[in-house]
Amino acid sequence: MLTPPLDEHILASITRRIAIEQAGAEERSCTLEELLGADEAFLASTIREVQPVSAVDDREFDAPGPVTVGVAADVAKVIHAELAGER
Repeated sequence: MLTPPLDEHILASITRRIAIEQAGAEERSCTLEELLGADEAFLASTIREVQPVSAVDDREFDAPGPVTVGVAADVAKVIHAELAGER
């Protein structure tokens, strides 16, 4: 799993941080060609948590895919634990 680094105008959101921690994502630049060759894509957002991406340009993804579903569940679990004061 890849995520662009913060110096590429990415917001340092809590959800992004949790997704990286839970999934062990690699932070590095990703070309459009690499993105279009991916099996899945998702957005991490404070409001939407983990949001599957179904298409980029003409490339359609099966959304949500198994990685997205797993990361979404892991992120939700951590967020709920933090809100309950358990973490």
